[in-house]
Amino acid sequence: MSSNTVQRIVSAIVLLLAVFVCIYFGKKATMGFILFFGSLAVDEIFCNFFRKKRFSLNYFLSQALFIVPYVYFNFLDFSPGMHFAVVNAGLVLNVGLLIYLFYLPIESKAVEDLTSKMPFIAGPFLLLPMIALTNTLHYEKWRLLLAVLMVVNFGMDTGAWFFGKNFGKHKLWEKVSPKKTIEGLIGGMLTAGLLGTITWTLIFGETKVLLFGLFCLLGVLSQLGDLIQSKIKRQFKIKDSSSLIPGHGGVYDRIDSLLYSAPFFAVVLKYYY
Repeated sequence: MSSNTVQRIVSAIVLLLAVFVCIYFGKKATMGFILFFGSLAVDEIFCNFFRKKRFSLNYFLSQALFIVPYVYFNFLDFSPGMHFAVVNAGLVLNVGLLIYLFYLPIESKAVEDLTSKMPFIAGPFLLLPMIALTNTLHYEKWRLLLAVLMVVNFGMDTGAWFFGKNFGKHKLWEKVSPKKTIEGLIGGMLTAGLLGTITWTLIFGETKVLLFGLFCLLGVLSQLGDLIQSKIKRQFKIKDSSSLIPGHGGVYDRIDSLLYSAPFFAVVLKYYY
C-alpha cells in the first residue's frame, strides 16, 4: 500500500470521526463544524483559486458575506420560509453552474475576469449550498437525514471509483476530468441509489421505487458537482483547492459534491419527507 493511500485512509478516518463527534454533541456543534469548514473553503477559493491576498479588505468582505448570513439563518432567527428561499437561491445557482459546465468553453476567461473584479463572491458562492446543507439540521430526525445524504454521496464516490477502476473503458469527459468514465458514472449512480434506499428503509421502514430513483439522481448530481469543480480548477490551473488534508487536497475538494446535491436534497425533504 502506497504512502499516499495510507494518508488518504488516515485523513478520511479523522474527518469521519470529527463529523461523528460533532453530530453526537448536537445540532449547534454540527452547525459550528460546518461553519468552520465553510470558512476554510472560502479561504481556499479566495486565495488559491482567485489568487488574492489573504487578510485583504476583499478577503474579510468575502468571509463576512459567508459567516454573517450563515450565523443569522442558523443560530439567531430560523424562519422556515426565509431559509427555504435561500435554498431556492441555491437551486438557481446550481442551474447557473450547469450552464457554466456545459456551455462555457474551458478556454474562456470570463470566470477569471469576473472573480478578478469581484473576488468577494467566494463567500456568497459557498453560503447558498451551505444553507441548503444545514436545512437538514432543522428537521426532528436531522441526524438520520444527514446520514442518508452522506451515504448517498459516499456511495456515488465509492461506486464511481470501483466501477471506473475495474470496468471503465469509455471516458466521461476527458477534457474536464480525464479519469472519470461512463462505467464509473453508471456504477456510482446505482450504488448511490441502492445504498440510499437501504439506509432510508432501515431508518424509516419505507421502500419505494421512487426512493431508488431519487437517490440515483442525487448521486448523479453529486458527480456533476465534482465535474463543475474540476472545470473550475482547470480554468484556474490548479490541481487541488489546497493541501490542507493529506492525500485528499483541500476542504473544497472534499465537499464539492455534497454541496451541489444539498439544495436538491432539501427540496426532496420538503416535498417528500
